[in-house]
Amino acid sequence: MTGLVRKALLLAVCGLLSAGVAVAHVPDPANSFCPSACLYVVGHDGSTGDPIAEYCVTVRDFNNVAIENSSVVIDFSDCDLQLCIDQLDAGVIVDCASQTVRKLTNASGVACFKVIGKSRPGLDCSGAPKPCANIFADGVFLCAVFAPTFDLVNDPAAGVGGNDFSEFLHLFFDCGIYLTRIDYNCDNQITGDDFSNFLAVFYAGASAANCPPPKDPQVGPKCP
Repeated sequence: MTGLVRKALLLAVCGLLSAGVAVAHVPDPANSFCPSACLYVVGHDGSTGDPIAEYCVTVRDFNNVAIENSSVVIDFSDCDLQLCIDQLDAGVIVDCASQTVRKLTNASGVACFKVIGKSRPGLDCSGAPKPCANIFADGVFLCAVFAPTFDLVNDPAAGVGGNDFSEFLHLFFDCGIYLTRIDYNCDNQITGDDFSNFLAVFYAGASAANCPPPKDPQVGPKCP
């Protein structure tokens, strides 16, 4: 009887340890980290996405331990934008059907993105709801963020330029309503600060190009 009891206890302990290990690899939103409410959608300089847009998500479990190779997904399906097929980052996978970008975390549990894309055409004085992008890690919801864009006019392959400057001025002065895509400080209002943020990207020139030719020419440079 004593031997059976010992075996039962050993099996129970092993089961608890196994369950603890399994739970330890589940992302915990309380310990994970989204750095800002603003996730900029930008252009590129020919080799990499605009550095102003770098957005690094940290994934940790309930023990506050970093999770390596966690699949971080940013879902833009509720946003009025078009993702570029080629994000100029070999670690990023774009899924046009779901309007998502995906990347695995490194040994520190961090996945960094510089999301390249542009505003959807034909919006004018209308747009998506406020925090339109949702971020998940291994299917666990972490946060919802704004996704303002700087490439506001759909010139083929062109990035942020004079036409976008004119479009921003039109949206800023003529629409008279809140527009998520030009709320560059993500404070639920359109003010001079947003104008300053647009000018910073415009003059820096790091978003001068957009949607490079895709690796698969059958897909096209950007998602539908």
